Amino acid sequence: MIDRRTFVWLAAAALVAAGCRQQPQARRYHLEGQILAVVSAESSLTIKHGDIKDLMPGMTMTFPVATPSLMVGRTPGELISATLEVKDGVGRLVEITHVGSAPLPEASNETALAATLLSIGDAVPDAALIDQTNHRRSLSEWHGSDTLITFVYTRCPLPNFCPLMDQNFRTLQNAIGQDPRLRGHVKLISVTIDPDHDTPAVLAAHAAGLGADPAVWTFLTGDRVTIDRVAAHFGVGIMRDPADPSQITHNLRTGLIGPDGRLLQIYSGNDWTPQTILADLHADVRTP
Repeated sequence: MIDRRTFVWLAAAALVAAGCRQQPQARRYHLEGQILAVVSAESSLTIKHGDIKDLMPGMTMTFPVATPSLMVGRTPGELISATLEVKDGVGRLVEITHVGSAPLPEASNETALAATLLSIGDAVPDAALIDQTNHRRSLSEWHGSDTLITFVYTRCPLPNFCPLMDQNFRTLQNAIGQDPRLRGHVKLISVTIDPDHDTPAVLAAHAAGLGADPAVWTFLTGDRVTIDRVAAHFGVGIMRDPADPSQITHNLRTGLIGPDGRLLQIYSGNDWTPQTILADLHADVRTP
């Protein structure tokens, strides 16, 4: 399911380009980048890649690999040239060529991402953060509820990135409050990736502007090292411009954590909808 969600919009783009056919053909795209993490259990690779012509801009994403043989010898830091095939709503790497190797990026959290990326079913490590009321919080406090966690920052200038995640979470908060099966069983967490600017006071004002109910939706900040490590667990790559701290390059990943503290699902990018998550919540939540 995670791979299908990751690549739904890719497949849609491919189908539009191919025209209206009952049985669309697979489309292939050239990809070049650096492997940041090797996820053997899921036969997938987390890759920081350049622009993929006719498909999407450069970013950090996790791609499934078509055959086990393509996973052999793959290592973090490896530079590759690859072929991405998109068909029937699923994208996967079908060819991989070793080009070289390079140190993992230092001006970002991508080294941590390569080492600590969680797989579905893994326990989410605890972490100490600070909420919008300036109180210390631990992620383990949310055990016992289904919890959605996403990573944003208040200065994000792109409407279809952080502001969209805020809008989606506001829609989810409203829907949860109106649903007897979900009300009291689901929590929302937004973690800032810009802790130098997004102090508790800034987050409190941001939360108020969104109409966030603190009983449901919590905003968290903390020290940069901790935030970068937590973001890396969920596959969020962060790159900050040293010359302009307001410029942060990142991908979007929203995680669903079960009541037992284990990762249930990852929603990649900005193509997911609140309705998709509400359906997944209904499938998981058990009303006493």
